Amino acid sequence: MKGHASINRIYRLVWSPVFNSCVAVAENTSSRGKLGASLGMAGLTLAMACLAPQARAADAGNASVVAGTGSVSTLGNTTTINQGSQRLAIDWTSLSTRANEALVFNQPNAQAIALNRITGSSPSELLGSLTANGQVFIQNPNGVLFGAGSQVNVGGLVASTLSMSNADFMAGRHVFTGSGGTVVNRGTLNAGQGGYLALLAPEVRNEGVMTASLGTALLAAGNKVTLNLDNASLLGYSIDQGAINALAENKQLIQANGGQVLLSAKAVDSLTTATVNNTGVIEAKTIQNKAGRILLMGDMESGTVNVGGTLDASAPNSGDGGFIETSAAHVKVADGAVITTLAASGNHGSWLIDPTDFTIAAGSGGLTGSGIGATTLGNNLNLGNVALATNNAGGSDAGDIHVNAAVTWNAGTTLTLSAWRNININASITSQHANGKLALEYGLGALNAGNTATYNVRATVNLRAGDNFSIRLGSDGVTEPYKVITSLGAAGSTTGTDLQGINGNLTGNYVLGADIDASSTVNWNAGAGFDPLGGVNAPGIFEGRFDGLNHRIGNLFINRPGDNFVGLFGLTQSTSIQNLGLVGGSITGGDFVGAIAGQGCCTTFRNVYSTAAVQGSDYVGGLVGELSDGGITDAYAGGAVTGSDRVGGLVGSSVDGTITRAYSTGRVSATGMVGGLVGEEFGTAVTNDSYWDIDSSGQSTSAGGTGKAHGQMLQAATFSGWDIATQGGSTATWRIYEGQTGPLLRGFLQPLTLPDTSVAFNGAQQSGVGAAGATAASGINPGIYSAWSGQEGFDITGGRLIIRGDEPRLLIDEAYRSAMVYLAGVGRPANAQAGQDPCAMADALSAAGVEAGDEASQKALAVLQGACRGAKSRGS
Repeated sequence: MKGHASINRIYRLVWSPVFNSCVAVAENTSSRGKLGASLGMAGLTLAMACLAPQARAADAGNASVVAGTGSVSTLGNTTTINQGSQRLAIDWTSLSTRANEALVFNQPNAQAIALNRITGSSPSELLGSLTANGQVFIQNPNGVLFGAGSQVNVGGLVASTLSMSNADFMAGRHVFTGSGGTVVNRGTLNAGQGGYLALLAPEVRNEGVMTASLGTALLAAGNKVTLNLDNASLLGYSIDQGAINALAENKQLIQANGGQVLLSAKAVDSLTTATVNNTGVIEAKTIQNKAGRILLMGDMESGTVNVGGTLDASAPNSGDGGFIETSAAHVKVADGAVITTLAASGNHGSWLIDPTDFTIAAGSGGLTGSGIGATTLGNNLNLGNVALATNNAGGSDAGDIHVNAAVTWNAGTTLTLSAWRNININASITSQHANGKLALEYGLGALNAGNTATYNVRATVNLRAGDNFSIRLGSDGVTEPYKVITSLGAAGSTTGTDLQGINGNLTGNYVLGADIDASSTVNWNAGAGFDPLGGVNAPGIFEGRFDGLNHRIGNLFINRPGDNFVGLFGLTQSTSIQNLGLVGGSITGGDFVGAIAGQGCCTTFRNVYSTAAVQGSDYVGGLVGELSDGGITDAYAGGAVTGSDRVGGLVGSSVDGTITRAYSTGRVSATGMVGGLVGEEFGTAVTNDSYWDIDSSGQSTSAGGTGKAHGQMLQAATFSGWDIATQGGSTATWRIYEGQTGPLLRGFLQPLTLPDTSVAFNGAQQSGVGAAGATAASGINPGIYSAWSGQEGFDITGGRLIIRGDEPRLLIDEAYRSAMVYLAGVGRPANAQAGQDPCAMADALSAAGVEAGDEASQKALAVLQGACRGAKSRGS
């Protein structure tokens, strides 16, 4: 056969940095590539090896049948393999093709497999065509390259640098092992319908096109891979041993509509890396009612998945959308990545992101760990359901999910946050679609019983009304649906779908999806106003759960002095009320009266506040009338509280209750037992790290808590044990504007960034930049002043006014002249001899007593005092 024109009779050998060895290329291919003008001594030595005599790569004379029955022949540019048995193993000393050459496999049927093992030292560079009606394995430890322009049409294909024994192959055990080489596709690989394409090596890259309609396309990076093949289909795989710096990468197009695309890489151990990259297009669209799957799977201990380009498992015509998963210890989603599982007529599919910790940030560029940009996430929620999940908390990660930038979408899709431990919502989440849903799953690293994980809402969550919110705690926990409420309802409502209508289902779970204006309640029920939710009599006690999701109810009016158990909630039992603000309004009742709840029995109140005025008889509190065997954490009340006995600024009576990190500032008035914070403590009640304003409350004592002067209530130092921030943009529970406000619950504040302003001292009042709802920084003397806002405003970053003490010399000189004129005019010429010492001249003016009506001298004094402070600050 050597006498025939060889399939490789004319080719050039060049050194390939891709394979780190000599490769066959078309005769007109440049040997320089990216190596530059000089190879260097090492490169030259390696390149010289290419000049050694080479056997003709795909010539039949290079082939030996070692198992099964078949024959190999070469005629012209075509080498043909005629396979007689279902399994055929051929050893080749080399196997490569030029662009105009072909390899043809004639096989008994689609289930037949031909193993082609290269035993020589050269990589396989396939530049021509390869066709087979069955399955073909190409196994070369030196590397396999399908070059640009190459064409492969097979039932199934395995291209690997990993080895498999004849015994395993003939027995149907498809176990591939090895530790070197690279497999790269730059051509076009096509598998028959339901077939497969599998590239296996420590490093696998697709830089061309791969298609496997209704089948499987697999890029697996590791040192040991097992394939589960049956009936000419790839049913599954496993990477049993990782590789050093394992890499699976797609830069162009992989398509398996109605099937699956799998990219996977596994590291040797925790000290090595495994990376899966996608910057190209991967498609597994639904066809023939078969939804596709796309899995990008990295090592869960030290792996990274970088998601860019497009992942498309949509159903553009009919059927349901497919499933996409991107999982590794670290998953980073590039800005602009497009991931879609949208269905035109069926159910949308899902995208699961499964790292350890995960952050939703303003953009992915600054992320050092796992994360996605908020805009990219919102865009992809418009294209399908998205599930962000953290897996086991390996290394330094805790398995938390952090929402650190605002997410908005407008499609009927679901955002699921599934955390190994906690979920921290530090920026707003907004669904603008009537069917847009948010599901929070947390504490999945443990069972439900005794699970201490939580979800922290430190920003507003905006949802449309309906069944659009749910939670689940623990790996064995059940999903608990919540009704989203966005409207007040009408007097007497029992719908269970609006605020007043909660009385129609007092065991249900509810969240607020928007702020609610309750001003109209002043005209309800012949002046009695809103009907409290739950009570001793009909309709019964509230035993559901309520989460305001950091929304507010404004101007709620209740005027029922003859009724007991009065508040937004009359009587609650074994429940939780959290993330809620009551702004303004008034609450009037008999006994057991509070703004949030008249009585809370075995109820936890967290991240709540009220500024409503509260009035009653006994057991009256600014937040809760009686706290019975429950808890209040991170809360405050600012409204006036009036009653007879057991009256407190926050709680009227605490019976076996626990109050932690709370305060009150409203005026408290009573004829009997009264306290600035708590009117009465009974049993095992305890109050920790909590305060009331002695001055504004008019009360110097309390059954619990610590009284502070008004000025102290405006200082962060008073609340040093709290999770409190003095600067904007934090994730703290509380925010305080030093000297301007008491602690504010940060989650209710909207983020606002203002520019800083720097000015020179001029003796006059100066201001920085403000905004509607935010007070601009202002001051006269040199120093740094801050913009500020109340609880219904902003968490401000920036907005500082910096008044510099380094006044211009001309301004100071003018102040000297004004001072000397004034001093001379009041008969104190000697004091005018203070010279160019701003401190001495300022003292002289002060001693002379500048008249209130002398504007020039007053300004001169201010300028000189500022210059003096500036000089002292510089140590002069």
